[in-house]
Amino acid sequence: MSVKRLSITTIAIVFFACVYLDFIPSLYAGTQYKMTDCWPLKEGAWWEFNDGKIEITGSEEIDGINTFIYLDTGSCVEGNEFNGVNDDANGFAFFLPSKDGSYSMVKFIEPYVKKGDKTTASFYDEGSQLTVVFKLEGTANVVVPAGKFKRCLRFSVKIEARNPNGNNSYSIGKFYLAKGVGLIKAVLVEASANKDVDCIFVPSGFDVFNGIRKLKNYSLAD
Repeated sequence: MSVKRLSITTIAIVFFACVYLDFIPSLYAGTQYKMTDCWPLKEGAWWEFNDGKIEITGSEEIDGINTFIYLDTGSCVEGNEFNGVNDDANGFAFFLPSKDGSYSMVKFIEPYVKKGDKTTASFYDEGSQLTVVFKLEGTANVVVPAGKFKRCLRFSVKIEARNPNGNNSYSIGKFYLAKGVGLIKAVLVEASANKDVDCIFVPSGFDVFNGIRKLKNYSLAD
């Protein structure tokens, strides 16, 4: 093989390698994920963590939408029930009751998401204004007592609470959703000294298992 042909071959290999390396990150960056695949909600399903359980204890129709009664008995919002939905039309959302008996839907995650997507929700809870920001940071392989899960969606969640008395607070966490399973891990990253802030999926304090929830077992009620 001549030096000239070798040089041309080398240039071609380098060119295609560069195209490949540029293309692959762009491909993953543009990948769209379907939320119903990442956390299937069904009556009777449950997820057991090191600090308690999340259970779907029933269902209820609200404003023509089939919602599921979501009960968290863990260290996040212990013993509280919410009406939640995760479908292709509404994404992942909670229905919050008003004093007049009506409900308002608060959307946390869109039905389809890709890396970098961010959703901001603002609502009032017991007089405090809560602002919750979800962001899909990417994917990660996660190992928990329930097993090994590949390419889990890694979300960040920041919650800010503005209280009428000016005693504001915040928390920052990360949580991971495995395709076909749902929530498998949640980590409290940072929180204000004042812990008077609601949490979503993530433990409310560092004193609870070092601020980490890990999935131990689950049933999807198939």
